Amino acid sequence: MVYQNSRQSRRSRYLLRLNRQLRRQLSLLRNGNGNATETDLIFRQNFLSLPDPILIWRKDEQGVVRLMMFNQAAMEMSLGRIKDFTGISVDDFFSHEPHVAEIIHQVFRTGKPKRIETPSRLRTTGEEKWIQADYVPVSRRYLLNIIRDITHQKLKQQAEEEQRSKIELLRQAMTAFTSVLNLRQVLSQVMEYLKMLIPYDRAFLYLLDKDELEIAAAAGFSNNDDYLGRRIPARNPQFEAINRNRYPLYLDDAETYRPFQELEDLNCGKAWLGIPMLGHGQVIGYLSIYNSNSGIYGGNEAELGQTFASQAAIAIENARLFQQVQQYAITDGLTGFYNRRYFYELAEIEMRRSQRYGSDLSLILIDIDLFKNVNDRLGHTAGDQVLIHLSQCLRSQIRASDSIGRYGGEEFVILLPETNAKNAVEVAERLRRSAEECVTDIGHTKVHITISLGVAQMDEDCQSVDELFHRADRALYLAKQNGRNRVCIWQAYLRE
Repeated sequence: MVYQNSRQSRRSRYLLRLNRQLRRQLSLLRNGNGNATETDLIFRQNFLSLPDPILIWRKDEQGVVRLMMFNQAAMEMSLGRIKDFTGISVDDFFSHEPHVAEIIHQVFRTGKPKRIETPSRLRTTGEEKWIQADYVPVSRRYLLNIIRDITHQKLKQQAEEEQRSKIELLRQAMTAFTSVLNLRQVLSQVMEYLKMLIPYDRAFLYLLDKDELEIAAAAGFSNNDDYLGRRIPARNPQFEAINRNRYPLYLDDAETYRPFQELEDLNCGKAWLGIPMLGHGQVIGYLSIYNSNSGIYGGNEAELGQTFASQAAIAIENARLFQQVQQYAITDGLTGFYNRRYFYELAEIEMRRSQRYGSDLSLILIDIDLFKNVNDRLGHTAGDQVLIHLSQCLRSQIRASDSIGRYGGEEFVILLPETNAKNAVEVAERLRRSAEECVTDIGHTKVHITISLGVAQMDEDCQSVDELFHRADRALYLAKQNGRNRVCIWQAYLRE
């Protein structure tokens, strides 16, 4: 800023000296003092040799302002075409930019100099340039129009401003990423800030899962959710190239690039930029960015994208770890079912909802028959394998809206929203048959198990989760007493 102010000050002093010099020489010409030919020669030599393009505008007796003279620098800037405009009125010369003509008229009227910086299309060449123009009145009839091409400085300034803006966006993105630990929110913010940094029409965020890539986020489609969860092999030309180079890659026209055509609708644009996402030195996924116009992306976008993707990868990894910790806190590590504490919380929520809307709610309590014999005969490791296999069988028989938990060592519990006792018994019977057919291979031994199930339904006399569990437990006890491998439903006579 100090340098810029100093440069402007030097230019102002130069304009003042030039103004005084030209005023003096014009005065001599106008008043006829001295040798006119000699003075005119001195004036023209000084004027023509000045480094900045200069136009001299003259107001004639009719008050029309016309182009009178120009120097060599103006000739060079106009590629020699300015000479064709000598004598043209200022209004005609700036017919495409009437506001400039008005400025010149204003300076003639007020006698006060004016400076502007503006984008301009040169009348002589049609070029688009940024110019700094000084309009300096020399007398009532003459005005100097000193022009300076500042296109390079403006482009540099715009590039610096754009760079500062992108650095600020990166800072905002990092702040946003660290402010949330919800994976879905992080992914949404990644796509939002990515578009602000690197404009795109469509984009995917892939995360690596063993030998497959899953679309974790999508943007730019009429329904982005249609793509979420979609999986493609990790052995595809995009990921293999990115994983091999571990640096952003870009193409001018991905549509015509034959290897990408196997991606079908996931190869959805001309210009393409692929950015690896690195976590702990390994590629955990990548950003696949498309633009409908070709040749949009290059080295600058690749470098910026890599910086962004590195921060995004850290945020995604943190969110995934947090998600895992949360999951561990509410689930049983062996079966993946909800643990007893969290299942009880879900049951409380579901019971309040059922009470509010008057809907049915049933609960099934399950116990593996004689499971201790499996542990005693084959060991606890084999018992764990049986539990894992059984949990898979049970999960396959219930709805997505049902909740299942591990209630104890070999006990499970299932909550059935909007299900009455009769339908709950049908579900329980289906579970019983599934367990009966669930055979676990332990080495050369085939382990067969059965389960007993107790069913209870919330009613006007059962208005607490504790009571619902108690009823299901009494029904389960009856199933055990009656020979195991059966379903029993709570009846009023079971009340203690």
